[in-house]
Amino acid sequence: MDNKEKAEALLRMGQSYISGENGAKKDYARAIEVWKEAAALGNVDAQYNLGVCYNNGTGVKADNAEAARWWTKAARQGDVTSIFNIALFYQQGIGVKQDYNESLKWMLMAAQQDDPDAIFQIGMYHENGWGTPIDAFEAQRYYLQAAQKGHPKAQTIVGMELYNNNQYNEAVEWFGKSAEQGYADAQYYMARCYMNGHGVTQNNEEMVAYYQKAARQGHTDALYNLGYCHLNGVGTPENIELALQCFKKAAQNGDAEAQYITAMLCENGLGCEADIDEATHWYNQAAEQGHQGAKEWQAKK
Repeated sequence: MDNKEKAEALLRMGQSYISGENGAKKDYARAIEVWKEAAALGNVDAQYNLGVCYNNGTGVKADNAEAARWWTKAARQGDVTSIFNIALFYQQGIGVKQDYNESLKWMLMAAQQDDPDAIFQIGMYHENGWGTPIDAFEAQRYYLQAAQKGHPKAQTIVGMELYNNNQYNEAVEWFGKSAEQGYADAQYYMARCYMNGHGVTQNNEEMVAYYQKAARQGHTDALYNLGYCHLNGVGTPENIELALQCFKKAAQNGDAEAQYITAMLCENGLGCEADIDEATHWYNQAAEQGHQGAKEWQAKK
């Protein structure tokens, strides 16, 4: 058995210790040991796995610097996920000293392997001036590349650029692609398009359906707008109890207007039993954010 075969056998052994399969008992610490043997023989998958274990604290004490060390070894062998992870570590200063130039170097390597996340990130580097001069045109060019490869956030950004230039039909196409992947911002923007009839036929029921999709993911603006729809019977039957539920969730996310509306509903017993303590809590929360109506309520007390 040559070193490559031995390393692959050790890799499989470690996987068995992680999963508890193939007659092995689960033993994360033992998995680390055998993966280190495999990694020392140059096995890139073992090096990557060790990075994951040290990053997550699986079988070892979490150690970002050690995760960076193992991912760097795997990255130097061309493992695209390790390359991307190291780029993020340098971007955010995790386990290594923050260095945008070094981060960009690694991120470009990942992008050269057609990694959509890396291509999207390079757009952010150009947008924010991380390791390269700010260049909005280059940022959009990379966002478009990532969008074409199916990156949902990139698709939404491309859609927003088109929407802001009144190219509604093209914007809806990109929002739709992203929304189909479950991206909450895109679902929210699809709702807005149906509300305004931008790129689609105006349809309040479709608007509500998209608000609901985004709201289920905790999207604050979608929750607020869905609350408005339930409160006023727009695109859905009027239901003040559901309206309060939506407004309260948006309030819990920190939306000042939602906090104010929640307070008013609680104070007046709309959608719930009247509860002045609950109302006072939300008035105070909104006032702390400078909401004028909430500050005026406080002044009367």
